[in-house]
Amino acid sequence: MAEQKKAPLLKKEEEYVKALEGFIAPETDQVVLLLDYDGTLAPLTEELSVMPKDTEINIKKLAANEKIFMVVFSGRELSEIKNHLKFPNVTYAGNHGLEVEYPSGKKFKIEMPEELLEKHNKLVAELKEKVVCSGAWVEDKKISVTYHYKGVTDKLKAKLIAEAKGLIQSHGFQLIETPYALEGKPRVNWDKGEGAKMILEKQFDADWAKNLKIIYVGDDTTDEDAIKVLHGIGKTFRVSELPTLKTYANYQIKTVEEVGWLLKAIQAYYEKKKKV
Repeated sequence: MAEQKKAPLLKKEEEYVKALEGFIAPETDQVVLLLDYDGTLAPLTEELSVMPKDTEINIKKLAANEKIFMVVFSGRELSEIKNHLKFPNVTYAGNHGLEVEYPSGKKFKIEMPEELLEKHNKLVAELKEKVVCSGAWVEDKKISVTYHYKGVTDKLKAKLIAEAKGLIQSHGFQLIETPYALEGKPRVNWDKGEGAKMILEKQFDADWAKNLKIIYVGDDTTDEDAIKVLHGIGKTFRVSELPTLKTYANYQIKTVEEVGWLLKAIQAYYEKKKKV
């Protein structure tokens, strides 16, 4: 059974190349790239931010490759992430995979129970009203919510954290504590892992795990659900600066900028193929 543990931290470009060694055969393999956006491809901010230039260049090249099926996940609404990126050959998964649109225009959407949505909206509103101040902010992920307090002064931090914890738990959400953030997850059987499985089954078939070379990259506790599902199946990467991080992922990447090194290493396989 998969366990969260300290993963090797990749520090140099050549280490990314080595991490992928022997994994991709460009001529024959159907490769799947499952990529989180906020905090992975681009810095996490209240509004959608832009990707580093090198990341954007390689994303465009990889998305145009017919041997690669690319999915970009976001906790934001589907229309928001799609209109921000506007890449034609990408499958967009908004609300952690509750809303999906394929390059063909085909869409599907899973409706959450009305009662749960009402609970969620009330929690988000109350957090914004009572604990958003002095650099703290609320990230509404539609099925979960994260209270960010990294920018808060030490003088206010303990009080705000205690109040936010109380609000999350009083609304019946599971409380997950991470460095500089509190997450509230609804007690339902849906997460990014379920979203990833559904997307792959609909695009390929029930035997997708046997037939695909899958790479997953994410930065959040919500990504751990998908990384766990893919344990032993693909190559997984968790983006985090935490020196004590425990993860289901095969490797740890320290920064958003270094995610660009991974994409460059993947693209290099196809550049080599062209030169042969």
